[in-house]
Amino acid sequence: MEMALRFFGYIGTVLLLFGVLGAVIVGSFLEQPLIVLHLILGTLCLVAWGVTSGLSSFSRASAAISGRTARFGYNAALYTAVFVGLIVVANIYAAMNDQRWDLTAEGVYSLSEKSQKVVAGLSKPLRLVAIDNPQLQDMGQARDLLDLYRYHNDKMVTVEMIDPASRPIEIDQLGMKPGNLLYVEYGEGAAKGVSRLNTIDEQSVTNAVLKLSRGAAKKLYYVQGHGEPGLDSAAQGGVKELADGLNDEHITVEGLLLAQAGSVPADASAVILAAPKRPLQDSERQALISYAQNGGRLILFANAEDRDSDDVRAIAKAFDIEVGRDIVLDEQLRLFAGPQLGVQFVAQGLSPHPITSKLSKTEPPVFTFSTSVVAPKSKAQGVTYTELVKSGPKSWAEKNLADLLDTQSPSANLDPEDIKGPVPVAVALEKKLPRTGEGDDASFDRETRVAVFGDASWIENGNFALYGNRELVLNVMNWAVGEEGGIAVGPKKIKSSSSPFAQATYSVILALSFIGPEVILLLGLFIWWRRRVMLA
Repeated sequence: MEMALRFFGYIGTVLLLFGVLGAVIVGSFLEQPLIVLHLILGTLCLVAWGVTSGLSSFSRASAAISGRTARFGYNAALYTAVFVGLIVVANIYAAMNDQRWDLTAEGVYSLSEKSQKVVAGLSKPLRLVAIDNPQLQDMGQARDLLDLYRYHNDKMVTVEMIDPASRPIEIDQLGMKPGNLLYVEYGEGAAKGVSRLNTIDEQSVTNAVLKLSRGAAKKLYYVQGHGEPGLDSAAQGGVKELADGLNDEHITVEGLLLAQAGSVPADASAVILAAPKRPLQDSERQALISYAQNGGRLILFANAEDRDSDDVRAIAKAFDIEVGRDIVLDEQLRLFAGPQLGVQFVAQGLSPHPITSKLSKTEPPVFTFSTSVVAPKSKAQGVTYTELVKSGPKSWAEKNLADLLDTQSPSANLDPEDIKGPVPVAVALEKKLPRTGEGDDASFDRETRVAVFGDASWIENGNFALYGNRELVLNVMNWAVGEEGGIAVGPKKIKSSSSPFAQATYSVILALSFIGPEVILLLGLFIWWRRRVMLA
């Protein structure tokens, strides 16, 4: 009887181990009765074994040290030590020769082939520094993603995670601003290029690396001298946040006095004219039109509140784009007040275009005091117009500005001459130009690109980071300078291959998964124990 009770120790251990393993798999110790039964029986068997063997254990201990059982134990210890040593050596070898196998159908845990080619082709050091913010749920995924860039080119790529709470000085040295999550640096010394990203995903990181690896930053000129928002002004009404955002995108911004320069500089990738309060000279206006007509890139921002400025309207008209003399009104819902008309509205219509393709639908841009911007109905051959952004369906473009702006009790009504919503407030033009010259002197195909917006306030400090404004304006600038390309990496998701079945079927499968291995293991232990008893 005593010998049989000793075998309970093996039975209890097996039952307890299978119970714990099942609980880990299922995720609960009490959800399945089978698991609870294993735990209870395993515990009882171990208690019975402990009571039976506890009294005689001390007397057997001295004999076991020098007996045949001890020799078996020493051999087992030696084999165990050798096995552990092999595992240690294998881990050291694996650490020195890192290899990855992504067995998911979509390659969820790997970079795309396009990203791998970009990283493998780097000729200069690439430094990726992420802001380690524990409050962000995706930081773990961000770390894994950046490690993949290092894995594919560990000689050129270094990855760092910086805690802003413990290392604030380094954050300032990197020039990181609120919202920036990743610092990307390519090259060394004075020739290095820098970009700062507000999102950490494969498409954003690879495109930033691709843009930096192409060399010098594109140069964008900002027309000054007519009361435009200050390029270096951090006050409300300035556009320093825009300038900083463009620098983060590896685009250089420089002021341009057209009256002094006489023409747009030859190194200009694009030119911005934003809400001039004083009239431009005829020569300045013509310089901008000629620049764009000859393959230049022009971005115009009107100001509906400034009814005396016609420069943006006249320049846009040269490209058949109509900037209205009106203000877009849209219905707003206010708490406890019901629907009301307002001059600020959330863009609800985004047309398919490289500028709008990557905008988040949950964070649309917001415009204030915008005028209508309408593309021509009859379009010339080779010219493409896209009405990028529109207001809501209950909006309209009010043309009676006197009753809206010049009285203490503003009023507005939808009249027949008003443009009924959705009202377009932004238009993009693209026009292919033929080659010029002959033979070796022939120039490549050029393309005029013009973007016109009916509002300038959304790019100013304070509004620049509001909702989707930042993403939209930076997309416009990248499109204008020809950096809208890059790679497109679609979202990767693990494909579900699960098949639901009944609870009874699940219980049978779980029980068979336990009973089969248990019977085999217990049978083997019983044979071993029986032979041991017979030989004792």
